[in-house]
Amino acid sequence: MRKRILLIIISLSFGTVGFTQHPDPMINVWNYVENIQMIGENKEPAHATFVSHGSKEAALNTQATQANFRQSLDGIWKFKWVRSPKDRPTSFMNPEENVTAWDNIKVPSNWEVEGYGVPIYVNHQYEFADHKAPVADDIELDGIYPKYPGKVPHEYNPVGSYRRSFVLADDWNGKEIFLHIGAMKSGGFVWINGNYVGYSQGSKLPAEFNITPFLQKGENTIALQIFRWTDGSYLECQDFWRISGIERSVYLYAQPKLRIRDFEASATFDAAYQNGELQLEVELNNHLPEAQKIQLAYQLIDEQGGLVASDSNKLEVNGQASVTEAFSATVEKVRPWSAEHPNLYTLLLEVQDKKGQTLEATAIKVGFRTVEIKQGLLLVNGQRITLKGVNAQETDPETGHVMSEEMIMKDIRLWKENNINAVRLSHYPRGARFYELCDEHGIYVVDEANIESHGMYYGEHSLAKKPEWENQHVDRMVRLVERDKNHPSVIIWSMGNEAGNGVNFYAGYEAMKAADPQKRPVQYERTYKDHDGSILDMDWNTDIVVPQYPSPAFFEYIGKHKTNRPFIPSEYAHAMGNSTGNFQDYWDVIELYDNLQGGFIWDWVDQSIWKTNEKGERFYAYGGDYGENMPTDNTFLNNGIVFPDRSAQPGLYEVKKAHEFINFKSAGVNNHNELRVFVENLYDFTNLNAFNFTAQIKADGKVMKTAHFNELDVETHTGQMIRISLDGLEQKANTRYFVHLSATLKNDWGLLPAGFEVAREQIELAGLFKPEPVLASNGEALTVQQSDKQVTVSNNDFRFVFNESEGRPVSFEYKGTELLKDGKGPKPNFWRAPTDNDFGNRMQFNNREWKKASLFSEVIAMETETLAENLVKLEVTYQLPGVNTTFVSVYEIAGTGVVKVSNHLNTTDYKADIPRVGMRMQLPKAYDQITYFGRGPWENYVDRKASTFIDLYQASVSEHYVPYVRPQENGYRTDVGWWALCNEQGEGLLIVANQPKVGLGMSALHMPNEDFDTTEGLDYEGNSEVEPEFRIDGIPEVNGSKHINDIKERDLVQLNIDLGQRGLGGDNSWGARPQKEYTLSGQERHEYSFFMVPLENGTVENCKKLSKMLQR
Repeated sequence: MRKRILLIIISLSFGTVGFTQHPDPMINVWNYVENIQMIGENKEPAHATFVSHGSKEAALNTQATQANFRQSLDGIWKFKWVRSPKDRPTSFMNPEENVTAWDNIKVPSNWEVEGYGVPIYVNHQYEFADHKAPVADDIELDGIYPKYPGKVPHEYNPVGSYRRSFVLADDWNGKEIFLHIGAMKSGGFVWINGNYVGYSQGSKLPAEFNITPFLQKGENTIALQIFRWTDGSYLECQDFWRISGIERSVYLYAQPKLRIRDFEASATFDAAYQNGELQLEVELNNHLPEAQKIQLAYQLIDEQGGLVASDSNKLEVNGQASVTEAFSATVEKVRPWSAEHPNLYTLLLEVQDKKGQTLEATAIKVGFRTVEIKQGLLLVNGQRITLKGVNAQETDPETGHVMSEEMIMKDIRLWKENNINAVRLSHYPRGARFYELCDEHGIYVVDEANIESHGMYYGEHSLAKKPEWENQHVDRMVRLVERDKNHPSVIIWSMGNEAGNGVNFYAGYEAMKAADPQKRPVQYERTYKDHDGSILDMDWNTDIVVPQYPSPAFFEYIGKHKTNRPFIPSEYAHAMGNSTGNFQDYWDVIELYDNLQGGFIWDWVDQSIWKTNEKGERFYAYGGDYGENMPTDNTFLNNGIVFPDRSAQPGLYEVKKAHEFINFKSAGVNNHNELRVFVENLYDFTNLNAFNFTAQIKADGKVMKTAHFNELDVETHTGQMIRISLDGLEQKANTRYFVHLSATLKNDWGLLPAGFEVAREQIELAGLFKPEPVLASNGEALTVQQSDKQVTVSNNDFRFVFNESEGRPVSFEYKGTELLKDGKGPKPNFWRAPTDNDFGNRMQFNNREWKKASLFSEVIAMETETLAENLVKLEVTYQLPGVNTTFVSVYEIAGTGVVKVSNHLNTTDYKADIPRVGMRMQLPKAYDQITYFGRGPWENYVDRKASTFIDLYQASVSEHYVPYVRPQENGYRTDVGWWALCNEQGEGLLIVANQPKVGLGMSALHMPNEDFDTTEGLDYEGNSEVEPEFRIDGIPEVNGSKHINDIKERDLVQLNIDLGQRGLGGDNSWGARPQKEYTLSGQERHEYSFFMVPLENGTVENCKKLSKMLQR
């Protein structure tokens, strides 16, 4: 049954199009930019995103950017930047004033990225009022807090002035014409033809103005003046580059005098989730003095062009008045919208005059879906969903905060490819096109208001508790809802981030609920009743429990003890630098409990921007790289799982694996010689009959057998057992067998092509491993020569020299070829170049005695023993300063040139865990081809290896380097059975793990470990009992390798041969250590062994053969 609502407003007071003359803001700009009650002047009310057209056909077939009644003002503008407001131009808005001498600037752009002023990066301080590095003398501080919130610098507050001209099309004559400024930061003034139009702040939502009264025929002049900091900046203290300018598109649009001002299209489901329910309200504005009789009609059209629903009403709209008309319809057999199946319908609106002529038409995409919370669970279309999400900033390394549609699509495509189905917009809304693309391609969106007042923190100073700031808070929230209300992708509203809790968020919650016809859930992560309160003690004004950075153990606690609201952390798994450790552990827990419904990784992309140094080298810049004495939080803005250009970091693959919607779980081998695998469907709306399944049995990198399972019919949240026959396998000695399982698409699925792999797993067939001893020749007789400080073991083909003073082998020569670079054979190593997480948990201080043990280990005993004429044993004992223990290396040197190295690290009372247990050596750079059997193909660590399979891999040494924005530990591989480094002729060195099932930790790079160690010089004085000779003199000074351009390949191969390293961690980056099970305790004895084998023929088959001969 149709519902009709009429609302008539007699005057033209709707919105702010009835312009009131205001004093020229140039007289006293501080009444605008430093007035917390002035959030805008003459701005249009917010409305849903749509494009006005002159016909139905145009509305259905014309892209927004090509619409006749939209004119882009993007491009080149004249521009003048000044450091201080007192120097800003004050008459440039006059078209008669000549600005041809001004610079040119692109719009949109951030002026700091274009070379004007200084980009500043800080995390939670106000960049203009940072207590650690104040940039303005006129901002008073009360301890760490700005004393007068709302006050901004008067002296250092850069201002950008913009001007350009435009000419309107003839067919715009007689229409209402509006200016749309997509985003300007932080606040700005607008003039048309020298006339003051209005003011706006709130930098991440559009500012629109009705400019009809100010236009003229022919050429028109538009002028903007933007202040870097306004009182609104106190709500824009986000963890990103603090930069300024016009960040989104600027355009004009025209509408008829009787126009569609706004509409709400609520497309949901009935209570049984069977039929669609469309509720439509359309607001019309009549700018003419006379009443107008019109017909308003809508059509709902499916993806095939079929008409699904339609209706029309005739009505009369009084002059200078507004009317709202409502329609409703039930749509049977509607195709629902979800992130997995983003089915969309076209909603066409048409306004005709009394003669039946089209006045205006517009069309948008709508999707039918219901979002609700029932019994403590978040539901979409009645189904519990899991949000496998990321936090995402608006960033491009070339342009700062300006993102092209191509870059947006790159993000969305990567999300779909990597099992990311949700995004939290941290911490501000995006441009309108972003939501349209999420609607189209299927991404769940947590749409967040542009509010973060982190610099005021959460106690009594918090702006959340200041009633005078209510308008600022609520305006940003409500304008967000009004603009984005029609997008099916928006399933949750967020009131902001890290801004405390109080009366303004109570008011904001109620205002967002009132503004949303669908009553979507509203969340906010800081709704603690006590600002330092428990995660479990969240206030009433959040529908979802959305804490930050819980550990896997806390997830499990919540899963076991339940909550009365969904538990979906707004931020977790802090991915700063080489991170994302124990990520699979999170998801192992999440998948056990219904009330754990996912979370949002912090965050998606490193935010560094390109900078060029004086040598012409480009590098990713971060905080502190611009200006002098600027506040900075350095590289803390680089927390992504992709690099700034969106190239993948290894952590991305771990995320894809943990986020998989299909699980394969081994149930063992049955009595019929079949491996049973339970295939579990974790999709929320997709049957597994959409996928092909393949099982390959592999050994030594070769496929031995393949099976296909292409007819699985498994409904959501259920599973099915499959059986893989092991009959017919040739079982070889000392060989590991693995089953590789893969699920690929049968057909194209949105952005993903047919054949794309969505899930994979590796299961070892441990029962097929047959250990058999292989007798290997020990070769020709050896000669041992020994002096006070050196032992040489040699024969006609081979020479091995260990130097006691150097504490390492200094020569390893085979058939006339030296395998070592600069005499740097294996030497004990207990240190790694600190990762960002290591710095966060202060490994460089808390664990530094292990660095000392690496730098200053001293040989205290060296003994040789001839075991046979062709087998010599050399035992070396090292004293490790700082940790007060010993490390023993035993070399068994065979006449073939094969050297077995057995190491054990004795226990210590030093409490700090060991960063790594291993040895390091250097080879000539020519040995630059890696072949190995272990986990790969990408970098992996003990707590980040679920996505890597044990297999055979080949790559160059250069390809193993991972260019983290701040140089740090990288390029590692775990569970390595053997590892060969060869030159182009196949000559080189083979490393073989003595225990292949335990394996080794390995890395090989063309840079020494020190190049990645950005630890500042360590001063042990006063903090250690170590003797004076071990103090700062021998410790490296501050390392210059701070950026990727500082990392250069050297004439060497640095080879690390380890028992292992501590995990990467990633619960957070400011104190959390790796989980205990992924650390190496000094209170335990550690031992491992490996073989070094000179190679003449480094083919894959020869390496396999040699490894099987040596491994036990």
